[in-house]
Amino acid sequence: MMLLVTAKITAKPGQRDKIIENSNDLVETTRKEPGCMNYDLYSSTEDENILMVLEKWENKEALDTHTETDHFQAFGQAIEDLVAEEMEVTIYQV
Repeated sequence: MMLLVTAKITAKPGQRDKIIENSNDLVETTRKEPGCMNYDLYSSTEDENILMVLEKWENKEALDTHTETDHFQAFGQAIEDLVAEEMEVTIYQV
């Protein structure tokens, strides 16, 4: 079953660009993972502190494997002090 994932990131004021910088390796590396169909980072047009990661995965196993990768874990640690609140993740069946 294909999955669509949204991950809303709310940056602390002035930290948005640092989060985007930290996401470059994550996005590039994740796109090469088995089962990754799409992985993009978007900026809100209404609030500069809101970012959205939109992901599409072939199945739950591929998504689960992704969340355990070193680059995913490193990204979470790198932005820990840059976010205003916990990342809001929603998973949908396609």
